[in-house]
Amino acid sequence: MKVKKYVVKDVREAMRMIKEELGDDAVILNTRKIKKGGFLGLGAKTYFEVTAVVEDEDKKKKKVERPRTVSREDIYKLQEILMRNRASRQTQSQSSGLNVPSVASPPSGSVEEELMKIKDMISELKSMVVSGRNEIPPGIRTVVNGMRRQEIDNDVITKVIEYLRITYGDVDPEAKEFKYKLAEYLVPFIKTEDANLSGKILFVGPTGVGKTTTLAKIAAKLKLELKKSVAILTFDTYRIAAADQLKTYASIMDIPIRVAYTPQEAGMALNAMIDYETILMDTAGRSQKNDIQMGELKVIVDMVKPDKIFLVLGMNYRLLDVKDIIRKFKIVNPTHVILTKMDETSSYGHFINVPLHSDLPIIYVTNGQRVPEDIFEANSVELSKILANGVLENV
Repeated sequence: MKVKKYVVKDVREAMRMIKEELGDDAVILNTRKIKKGGFLGLGAKTYFEVTAVVEDEDKKKKKVERPRTVSREDIYKLQEILMRNRASRQTQSQSSGLNVPSVASPPSGSVEEELMKIKDMISELKSMVVSGRNEIPPGIRTVVNGMRRQEIDNDVITKVIEYLRITYGDVDPEAKEFKYKLAEYLVPFIKTEDANLSGKILFVGPTGVGKTTTLAKIAAKLKLELKKSVAILTFDTYRIAAADQLKTYASIMDIPIRVAYTPQEAGMALNAMIDYETILMDTAGRSQKNDIQMGELKVIVDMVKPDKIFLVLGMNYRLLDVKDIIRKFKIVNPTHVILTKMDETSSYGHFINVPLHSDLPIIYVTNGQRVPEDIFEANSVELSKILANGVLENV
């Protein structure tokens, strides 16, 4: 068993050091703020003192060894921490009439008995830190419930719980400043990138996510706002109205458009558009569960060799479906993600979930059907504010 204290300026640094030195099985026992430096208390800086523990495991050794002598000082440290935690829980539970176990006496007896006591204490500490909703402070529990409503990935929720408990102990979700703090903490989980809309760009994604409308919005911004030379090529010959819809948009914006029914026509169209700064290419929606359609999409990618591939995903999709779509569309190696239909959902967890499971940056988010108004460039700071507002809504 290892018990170690870390004095750091930043809680994330402590978590990183604990993981590197003690491993993923380490348990944080106690956290407190301390002041160091200065003169007579003046000018002292605030640090975090984090105490962690991990069990020793030596499964690689096959021979039986005599158990090493356990430091009673370590055992007493554990018991001291347990005494404080139990006392705190007893104070909180007196009003509800709950019975809290009495504090055990200092360990005695053989080494084996002491090891058993240590294992029991570590098990109790783990249960207090990582298990059971009743062990999570009420303020943090409110935040957790809000994150679950936003359908944020469970691994991220666990990290947020750990961060809040280490940094604050508990929080006041109704405090205005906490909303800013939560948004600030969520920023690194949201991966975005500035859009560089040049070269050949291919739009892919499942059916019904709004690829054609999104392409038209981006074309309008390039043509009308940025004054770029733009051309459109569509491979969507499955839906009768798809090509007509794009032709209408293109006619209004005075953008040239071609429809490719065969690979030969696609090659000819691209040669004719070679002088344009940006060529936006539309594809028919493909079901990630249809291997034939995914194979057809791969043929198109290999044929046109796009500079960028935008995977378009609807924010109203369930997390399970989003993960499946991301996994299947890896066959075409998308480079960026566009999230659509933000106006059709109250759940914004995909701001985190999509980059987490795809390792791709979000470049645009759409929030309506109007062309070109209902689209904005993704920014991790702004998206984190939207997500934090959703987590703490109705608190």
